[in-house]
Amino acid sequence: MSLKFPFQKKRENQDELVQRVEDCIKNRKNLLIHAPSGIGKTAGVLYPAVKLASELGLTVFFLTPRHSQHLIALETLKKIGEIKTVNIIGKRWFCNYFYDDLGSSDFQELCNYLKKEEKCEFYNKVFKKGELTEEAKTKINEVSKEILNSEELKKKCKDFCPYEIVCQSAKRSVVAVADYFHLFNPFVSGAFLAKINKNLEDSIVIVDEAHQLSGRATDLISSKLTTFVLNTAIKEASGVQRDVSQDIDNLRIRIEELAKDRLEHNNEAYVSKEEIVSVLNSLSPEFLDELQEVSDLVIEEGKEKSYCSGLSKFIENWINSDENFTRIIRKKDTRYGKQIELKLNALLPAAITSDIINNSYSTILMSATLQPLEMYANLLGVKNYETISFKSIFPKENRLNLVAPIATTKFSRRGEAQYKNYADIISRIFNAVNGNTAIFFPSYYFLNQVSNFLDSRLNIFKEVQELTKERKTNLLKQFIGSEKGLLLGVQSGSFDQGIDFPNNSLKCIIIAGVALAMPDLETKSRIDCYNKNYGKGMEYGYIYPAVQKAIQASGRAIRSEKDKAVVVYLDERFLWRNYRQVLSGENFKVSREPWKDIEEWNSSEK
Repeated sequence: MSLKFPFQKKRENQDELVQRVEDCIKNRKNLLIHAPSGIGKTAGVLYPAVKLASELGLTVFFLTPRHSQHLIALETLKKIGEIKTVNIIGKRWFCNYFYDDLGSSDFQELCNYLKKEEKCEFYNKVFKKGELTEEAKTKINEVSKEILNSEELKKKCKDFCPYEIVCQSAKRSVVAVADYFHLFNPFVSGAFLAKINKNLEDSIVIVDEAHQLSGRATDLISSKLTTFVLNTAIKEASGVQRDVSQDIDNLRIRIEELAKDRLEHNNEAYVSKEEIVSVLNSLSPEFLDELQEVSDLVIEEGKEKSYCSGLSKFIENWINSDENFTRIIRKKDTRYGKQIELKLNALLPAAITSDIINNSYSTILMSATLQPLEMYANLLGVKNYETISFKSIFPKENRLNLVAPIATTKFSRRGEAQYKNYADIISRIFNAVNGNTAIFFPSYYFLNQVSNFLDSRLNIFKEVQELTKERKTNLLKQFIGSEKGLLLGVQSGSFDQGIDFPNNSLKCIIIAGVALAMPDLETKSRIDCYNKNYGKGMEYGYIYPAVQKAIQASGRAIRSEKDKAVVVYLDERFLWRNYRQVLSGENFKVSREPWKDIEEWNSSEK
């Protein structure tokens, strides 16, 4: 098999990156890589991993948090050589029935039922009496000859279940480009690996955008229960088994009584595991089994979703949870009106990720914002590891970094005066910039408050919550095409990660405040958990994640060695010692009049 580095010439630092990856894999070590944009992480990691996997008979899993990030890996693999590769996304996104509105667990339950009852025409064309059909074998051979993205595979498998086809193809693959979900969801990974006939200990795992893994991992096993779900489950069960309906109603009553007692003066309060378990013990001993029976009957009647099933899964998660979870009851405004919510939050990422990382042949964790490296090693439970950190290879003179301590998003100082102050500073900076400017706020609320004081005559493009994919694409296209537009977005939103602004179409980024987590019980629990396990609760659970969001957003403007842009960190807290520790590797200038510094920088560039 002839494999080659995917580009004619290696970039600065790529030789060192390739060698370190190769050494770690050969020595069965794990590696954490901090490498800013432009170094060529994907090529520098994939090439040695694929080369060694081919030589040693291993499998490479390249995992990303978003489907869109699969494409870069797939294009890189095509250039490396003829290597058998599959691109695997979640089953519901592959489904030819288009159940996009269902959650993962609801879709999985419906899918299992349709397969079991032989009611899925696409699955039936792949398997007959548990054996692959001849048509399916032909299709598997066909798709195994190419490196296909998910849309291409769906088109080629329009008469088959694309997920089943790609999993069969994965059995003979060397590389699988997939999602975090496939390996790091403890309820999925074992069955997934068995399905594609792969062993973790014979796999090189590459985690892209690894700074996101800790949060994604805990989200995968966190769950919630609302009074809306309970009320809907009561109605659902009443038409099937009235005794079950009564038990659910009793559970609802006890939860509402608990909320009345705990939430008289607060919007949230802690709940112990035993308090809910004792309520469950007062119900029928067969309650969980009966919930599942109701769910099965509801699906058999042709409904796509069962609320009794969701209730059953929440209860099972609650019963099985340990000291690494926090349990909170809260009042919440939703689209269904005021609700009581019972939330089960996973706190310790390492409890989920450590076994996968350390039981693989070698795991490579990489990101442009993986600092401090020690923090991520701790949070993810990485053992037997090395670290490597690179500085940006782009010319320093192409980026002007300003810290402007002339405003703040501190909760204690928020109000109309501060919102006006932000609007005034943003307007003055925007007027000094020769081109498009993007502002990333700490929240949608802060964005909306500041936007109220911006001149409506400005060419403003505003991100809103729950932005559809189509609206996001159109808004981005219009902004990039404008000569002088002002994009208002949020940190960890739709436009500050995984988005490129081509041809240096973004001239300035303003980080308008520190996106600290809400100081609620969940945040307090995480800080306490990290203090207990690492002795750095405030740093790991509060400060560093917020600064990471700022760094991630600031990287949108400079994507090549020719791009030039200004980044303004607009909050006095960016000068504080605990915050500056994460903002390493860049030259910063403190400015109380950033618009003047921008004008001078623009003049020097002419």
